[in-house]
Amino acid sequence: MKKVLNLCMIAAVVLLLSCCTSQKNLIYFQSDDFNSSNQADTVVYKYQPGHANASPEHKLQPHDMVYVQIYSALDDKALNLFQPTTQNTNSASYGDQGVYLNSYELNSDGFIDLPTIGLVNVMGMTIEEAQQTIKQRAEEYSEGIIVTCRMVTFRIKVAGEVNHPGIYTFYQPSVNIFDALLAAGDLTYYGNRQKIRVVRKNSEEDVVYTLDIRKASVMQNKNYYLRPGDIVYVEPNRNTKTLQTINTPLTTVTSSLSLIASVIAIIVSINNLSK
Repeated sequence: MKKVLNLCMIAAVVLLLSCCTSQKNLIYFQSDDFNSSNQADTVVYKYQPGHANASPEHKLQPHDMVYVQIYSALDDKALNLFQPTTQNTNSASYGDQGVYLNSYELNSDGFIDLPTIGLVNVMGMTIEEAQQTIKQRAEEYSEGIIVTCRMVTFRIKVAGEVNHPGIYTFYQPSVNIFDALLAAGDLTYYGNRQKIRVVRKNSEEDVVYTLDIRKASVMQNKNYYLRPGDIVYVEPNRNTKTLQTINTPLTTVTSSLSLIASVIAIIVSINNLSK
């Protein structure tokens, strides 16, 4: 009887342990030596000038959409001077509608066509450089010019094992893989943190990159920073996803084994007392 009890207890423990996912597969920013029990409190990666992974600002390309707001601190009439004539000035500066109404698309040659100023070439420039170029052109028409520029088409698509898959727009000059994943509510428990796919469309080819976000050294990967239009896909972890499909029946089995073990223990105790 005791042997049966011991076997039931061992089976219950084995089944419960099989439901667990190794901790190293869930933790971000680990050192590359996963087997090390002494993870450093501080990890520093120094980038030399010109290093490929120093935080890059997106260089404007044809068909990028750029939000442009021009006004003067010295001339109240300048706001109307640099706005589209069909624009509703009451909503021009607020919310998504205002951003859309004040946005301009780069044509195939890299020019944007601004009211009054006309064509301005911002091809290959960062947002900051484009802002300075537009300001210089606007100063030909008024004094005290202030220009605000933002990227509108820095959109990233996030799919797969994340809590909130969807399309996310960023208004910052650079976006990394964690910016995208956190915008999507982080990975689910079943997301494979070892294989994050980044699908990127280049001018002549589509490329799929793979990132392991468990490693702190992912920050040194040249594809750590994303580009507008990238697709981030989190594939399911095969082991944990399989466990999900058997989780309900497995829970029932372990509960049953625990109940059986308890019953056997009571019977053994009664038998011992009756002797």
